Amino acid sequence: MLRSSRYAVLWVALALALLGGCAARQAGPARQAVGPGLSPEARVQYYYLVYQDQILRLQRLTRTQPMNQETLAQALGYQKIAAEALDRVLAERPSAELYLDKANLYWNNEQVGLARQALQEGLSRYPDDRALNLYLANAWLMEGKPDQAAAVFDAYVARFPKDDQAREQFAQVLVDLREYARALDVLKPLLGKRAEPELLFLAAQAESGLGRHRQALADLRRLLEKNPEDFDALSLLAYQHEMLKDYPAAVKAYTSLLKADETRDEVRLRLVSLLLKLNNPERAVALVREGSREKLFLLEAAETFLREGFSAQASAVLDLLAEGAPLTAEYYLYKAMIAYEGRNDPGAALKFLERVPESDPAAAQALQFRIQILAALKRDAEALAAAEDGEKRYPDQSRFYILQAGLLAEGKNLDGARVVMERGVSRLPGDTDLLYRYGLLRREMGDEAGALESMELVIVKNPEHAEALNYVGYTLADEGRELDRALVLVNSALRQDPANGFMIDSLAWVYFRMGRLNEAWTEIRRAVTAVPGDPELWNHYGDIARALGRVGDARNGYSKALKHNHKDPASIQKKLHDL
Repeated sequence: MLRSSRYAVLWVALALALLGGCAARQAGPARQAVGPGLSPEARVQYYYLVYQDQILRLQRLTRTQPMNQETLAQALGYQKIAAEALDRVLAERPSAELYLDKANLYWNNEQVGLARQALQEGLSRYPDDRALNLYLANAWLMEGKPDQAAAVFDAYVARFPKDDQAREQFAQVLVDLREYARALDVLKPLLGKRAEPELLFLAAQAESGLGRHRQALADLRRLLEKNPEDFDALSLLAYQHEMLKDYPAAVKAYTSLLKADETRDEVRLRLVSLLLKLNNPERAVALVREGSREKLFLLEAAETFLREGFSAQASAVLDLLAEGAPLTAEYYLYKAMIAYEGRNDPGAALKFLERVPESDPAAAQALQFRIQILAALKRDAEALAAAEDGEKRYPDQSRFYILQAGLLAEGKNLDGARVVMERGVSRLPGDTDLLYRYGLLRREMGDEAGALESMELVIVKNPEHAEALNYVGYTLADEGRELDRALVLVNSALRQDPANGFMIDSLAWVYFRMGRLNEAWTEIRRAVTAVPGDPELWNHYGDIARALGRVGDARNGYSKALKHNHKDPASIQKKLHDL
């Protein structure tokens, strides 16, 4: 099982390379009816031979011919005849193996839905067949529906608890779904029997996801005793040290990773970030100089220095980009960012932005940054005029509608902001970020139903829009309805942004509403660790602690909600009084 693949294919099956959007035409030998005098057994043998013949033709075609419209039509024709022949065999002599054969006919990304239907048909006859169950789980994964895959595994493992391979694959799916506690429950019998590297890695992932970083470290150390060069394990080990704020140990782990593969720019960047946390900018700069001169790496490195408060070093790193090459628009953009965010010099930032040519592809980004700086300087009229100009020059860029609406809303002109957003949504109906911001504006205007409607539409257009998924999931939980769907939505959001404290809080709140209090307690503690200054998270912390009978923790949560200026202090005071 490949750790780098989010939902790795669990079994290898016959794959058919297909080009999209082409209808099949009949291919291969003519399909003739079998004479009525043949016995049932002879008919079965005949149709099975037809099936095998078409498979051989299909394999020969895909091995020897380039795939184009003509050969695709031939391939689909062979496939159709093979499926019809196999259906006739199944009608006379059904078996689990033949249903697998039928599924294999469609085992490719474009037709996996047909494969799944064949497997489900087989399972209606042979519900306990191992291969049919595990193939079906894999088909759901290929369709991007891990929840359904988990349900198949769950039912199968419940019936066959000693199937270790299925149990391990079930645990992998649960980890991908961020159902870490369940993953550990599934893994527990396996870890008691053996401590193979894959099992230890899965356990460490689950422990890490639950915030049990020391337990994860213990699993990873056992794994590394067996395989000291396991890159994924070393990466996860370094992450645990980071989460525990043991930065020297994390630096040591990342240094080992970099020695193993010096081309890993992402590792070099993590090491740079940690060295800056340890206030060692000189070594961090040296590390960047030893790395590649790829533009993306240098820009990300400069941004890392800037984010950690080392603006002079950020500028020095950025100058590496200019060595031996003409200065680019991106160079001036980042120089403007350093001047503004690092040196608090908006005037210098505006001057750098002026050096970005209007004909350059980066000109739109420079204009957006200029609008933001003008707004921060309270030069609202100039900022609004620039945003209006941006809409005229770049009518297909949603950011200018968002900036305009934001400036109008800041000036208490919510109706004007709504007009701008509706104009943008009308022009760019497929832009989900624009639609998401429109939903937020509707909420700010008190239109809760309209806001939820917009967020639901965002999810329809982009099922992986983390913020909209979280918004809808949290709203459903807060209203105490559709809790199973709320859980799916919030977990989907967290798969996009696993460290987001507000999304972790949403997960805690869904668990709380479902009555799964221990899981809610685990998640809310993670949430307030990630976002310690948000009053509503501390309010949730108090509610969950109170439900668990943890009176001291509840009092602590409510007190911190008041300390951080909760919007409804009277309700918090009442909760404290009730304790």
